Amino acid sequence: MKPHPLQNQLYRLLWQHALLLLLGLALYLLDKHEGLPSDVITGLLLAAAAGKTGYFLLHNFRALAALRETFQQFLLLVSLNLGMIALSFALDFYCLYRVNDHAFAGLRPGSELEVFGQLFYHSVGTLISNSGGSVTAAAGTTQALLLLEKIAGFVSTVFVISNAANYLGPPPATTVPAATPDARPLLADNSTPHPTQ
Repeated sequence: MKPHPLQNQLYRLLWQHALLLLLGLALYLLDKHEGLPSDVITGLLLAAAAGKTGYFLLHNFRALAALRETFQQFLLLVSLNLGMIALSFALDFYCLYRVNDHAFAGLRPGSELEVFGQLFYHSVGTLISNSGGSVTAAAGTTQALLLLEKIAGFVSTVFVISNAANYLGPPPATTVPAATPDARPLLADNSTPHPTQ
């Protein structure tokens, strides 16, 4: 049985997003175990976040254009994409926090998982409402990361709204071409009558 093209596209999308998350995890592990200077990790983090933002934006345009079959498929893609943006930026924020513990103001002390949870909440808040709760950016690099997330979220949201019209609006009307005065009727054998007939 041949796989459905949509199924292939969703698997490819999941694979690509998983690679982006692995990139964030790799930066975290690199910082935790290799002890690179914080400037190097911060530069890598900002470069990776800028590349990731470009990927999310370009991918949105291509994927949504290809997925115009049903509203459910459209919602699945949008939900997956926005979820991945929030999760991947939360990983970026956590990596930045590990490199510079003064990058964010308002974080409550806790375990690594608790701090990541606060940063994930901040990421989701930034993405959906431009408000991250009590956590705020306290460094220029943090503001740059937040700006990249806001750009990805804004463009994704605008693109979603503009494409939702394709699914929520009335179906396009079919038009019948108007007859022109010089048009000749077709005969049963699809030939036109001779002008002298």
